[in-house]
Amino acid sequence: MGTAKGKPAAGKSAPADPGAANPAGKLSITAALARKPSRKVAKDMLVLELRRLRAMFTEISERYVANAEGEIAAVIDAVEGKSLPAARVEKMLEVVRALSVKPRKGRRKDLARIETVTASLRKEIGE
Repeated sequence: MGTAKGKPAAGKSAPADPGAANPAGKLSITAALARKPSRKVAKDMLVLELRRLRAMFTEISERYVANAEGEIAAVIDAVEGKSLPAARVEKMLEVVRALSVKPRKGRRKDLARIETVTASLRKEIGE
């Protein structure tokens, strides 16, 4: 008969351990993976996944910035390389000056505004 905490009574043997057949007395890998991870293991796994997420975010943001800068550089090259009428240049200048962003806040919507202006300029140039 067991005690109140679920431990076997004195003199009774505990149920056979499924990993006892292993020479080292350790559970097999499949049995270990089948169990729900402990709180510490789950926390460590979460930290690893968050670090991986952070690295992915950094890579994506670096590529995004490179692409956006490339688009702006293409507009610069097009403006420098073409002979544009003064009225068109003035219109493009107004579009750029009307851009309202707050770089210190680091907001996505500011990046979207810059992309919109860049696309507008490319369309105006005819590229």
